[in-house]
Amino acid sequence: MLHLSTRMRRVLVVAIVFLGCGVAAALSMCGSGGGSSSADEAAIRALIVQYNETLISGYRTMDMNPMQEVATLEQAEDEYIYMSSLAEGGVRLDATLVDLAFVRFSIETMSAQVETRETWDYRHYGREDGKLLLMQEGLIYDLAYDLEKQADGRWLVSDVRAISATSTVEPTRIATPTPIPSENP
Repeated sequence: MLHLSTRMRRVLVVAIVFLGCGVAAALSMCGSGGGSSSADEAAIRALIVQYNETLISGYRTMDMNPMQEVATLEQAEDEYIYMSSLAEGGVRLDATLVDLAFVRFSIETMSAQVETRETWDYRHYGREDGKLLLMQEGLIYDLAYDLEKQADGRWLVSDVRAISATSTVEPTRIATPTPIPSENP
């Protein structure tokens, strides 16, 4: 089995998406790619990769504001609420997308649905002391993404739902979070 670093896996995923974009653009120019549908599919693939990268960064930095560049306001707020609930519990999430496979596309003029199979690794750290609290590896999600095409032609993620989730490895609890002092005595 070939083992690649997390950075190398991300580089490969991005390279595959951009290669797909190039092929889709070439087919579209030749008139055999199904018109805007193949261009939309390539844009949507790139958006979902960018969405996941932005999500990972948002959890690491505890700043979900950049999600508004790849998601509707409502979806960005949903991610912010989840991140905030972790933070209130004294936890910061460090996520790694190990694998991303596109399973199904359904693209309409102004909306699209995409199903993916994603493998994630998670590390939970204490916000107060930075200690590793919990490791979860090999979580496999089948996800459904809803997307909306904006007036300017950009696609945004409007919803993400788990179809199913399985764990290949039991989580490892390392420590418990250090309570964050309350602002109200």
